[in-house]
Amino acid sequence: MAATKMPITSGPDRPDLLRAASDPEVHAVFGTPQGLLEVQVSALEEVGEGGSAFIMWGHLATSAQRGAAFTGNYSCPLRTGHMAIKAR
Repeated sequence: MAATKMPITSGPDRPDLLRAASDPEVHAVFGTPQGLLEVQVSALEEVGEGGSAFIMWGHLATSAQRGAAFTGNYSCPLRTGHMAIKAR
């Protein structure tokens, strides 16, 4: 299955990201060079020390690819990362 890779240029702070991962009614919004993406975060895994960087999994909640699965990495202090969106 092909994936579209894109950088994350902005996003939520740690409390908002954790809230989005724990409540299916709450979405996280990430900025990318192609615009804003609203996502439903299904799972997070902390990486490194300090609990501020995560591997994340979920689905797009908005855009033409709504429902497409994604995997990404994200740094809360830097508010940057990368995302791979699986083609539907």
